[in-house]
Amino acid sequence: MTKRLFGVFLGISLFFPGFLTAQEVRVFSIGSGNVAGNYFPVASAICDAFNARDDSLRRCSPEPTPGSVYNLKMMQSGELDFAIAQSDWQQAAFEGTTLFAEDEAMEDLRVVTPLFKEAVTILAAPGSGIRTIRDLRGKAVDIGRSASGRNASIRSFLDQMGLGLDLFGTTYELEPSNALQELCAGRIDASIFVLGHPNQLIQQALDACEATLVSVAGPNVSKFLSQNPVYQAATIDMGQYGQPGRQITTISVVAALVARDGVETSLVADLADAIEDAHQKLTADLPVLDAGILKNPEVLNMPVPEHPGVSLVQN
Repeated sequence: MTKRLFGVFLGISLFFPGFLTAQEVRVFSIGSGNVAGNYFPVASAICDAFNARDDSLRRCSPEPTPGSVYNLKMMQSGELDFAIAQSDWQQAAFEGTTLFAEDEAMEDLRVVTPLFKEAVTILAAPGSGIRTIRDLRGKAVDIGRSASGRNASIRSFLDQMGLGLDLFGTTYELEPSNALQELCAGRIDASIFVLGHPNQLIQQALDACEATLVSVAGPNVSKFLSQNPVYQAATIDMGQYGQPGRQITTISVVAALVARDGVETSLVADLADAIEDAHQKLTADLPVLDAGILKNPEVLNMPVPEHPGVSLVQN
C-alpha cells in the first residue's frame, strides 16, 4: 500500500469510524418473549455465550417480543433470524394451520436445539375451591394478553379439549404481573400459564398468598394427548418451590430455538456450538434449564426437522 493510499484509508477511518466496520458486522437477532418470563433471559444468555467466543464480525442480539406466535410470524416476514417458540406453534407454522392458516406453510422451519419443557400450569387463588381443571367451570380465569402466545395456546388447548372459553364464568386477559396481583387480591380465581419450571412468578404467587397449582388430568386430557403427540404428559416437581414430595400432573410442550433453513449453516453451527460449550454456565444461571439442554428431538416429538447446521457440530 502506498503512503498516499494509506493516508486516504486512515483519513476515512478517523472521520467515519463506522464506515468500514458497519459493512462487515453481521448482527442477528433471537426473538424471545416478555422480559419477565423465561424466553428473554434464555435468549440473552445464549447471545452472551455466542458473543463471548465469536469475533467482532458477528453479534447476537436478544429481542423482547410477545412470544411464540409473534416470533414465528416475524420469521415468516424475514424480520427475525432466530426465535424461541413452543413446539405446538412450530407445528402450526410448519403445516400452515390454525393461526397460520392464512399464511404460506413454513416448510423450511428448522430446530436448532430444544431448550426446556413448558407445562400447562394452572395457578388457583386460595379459597377458590379449584382442585382440578373441571373446577374452573364458572370461575373468573385469566388466560393472558390477547396478543400473547400464552393466550393463543390456552385457547387452542381448550378448543381441542372440547371446552372453549365458555367453561369460565368470566375471562380476563392480563399481563403475568397483573394476574398475580389480581389473584392474591381475590379478584380472579385462577390464571393459566404455559411455562418452564421453576418460575419466579409462580414462586411469588405461592409465597405471597398461598396460591396452589392445579392438576391437569382426566379422560379428556388423555384423549387430547393421544390426538396431539406434540404435547406430552408431564409433572411439576413442587420441590422446586419448597414443597418436597409433591408432584402436580399436567401436560407440556417444548420451547426450542428455531431458524429457517435458509439461515447460513455456518452461523447455525457456531451458535449451536456456543450453546453446547456454555452448557454448564447456562444451566447454573438459568434454573429452568437445570435438567439439561434437551437434545433428542425424536423423544421430544419435535414437529419440525433439525437445521442442517446442527450436524456440523455433532460430526
